[in-house]
Amino acid sequence: MDSKIDSGQLLSQALTRTPKKPPGRDPQQLKKVAQQFEAIFIQQMFKEMRNTVPDAGVLEKGNADDIYTQLQDAEAARMMAQHGGIGLTDLMLKQLLDED
Repeated sequence: MDSKIDSGQLLSQALTRTPKKPPGRDPQQLKKVAQQFEAIFIQQMFKEMRNTVPDAGVLEKGNADDIYTQLQDAEAARMMAQHGGIGLTDLMLKQLLDED
């Protein structure tokens, strides 16, 4: 009985059985996470932009105003990211999926 293993045949079989996409790189899931990251980034930009505007008004702003503004910015950022945003999602997907 011949017990020699043909290494060329094993290598050929291994190469033909490798998955096309690495595990854990589902494009839909990556897009969802990239959009969430972009939304956080945009929300942080909104926060920093608001810090440049002086608080001059007739009425004093309270804690409720700050919370409402943060919630409004978070929702606006989420909607922006879902509808194209600033292009960060596309750039991240391109890099994560190694597309040219």
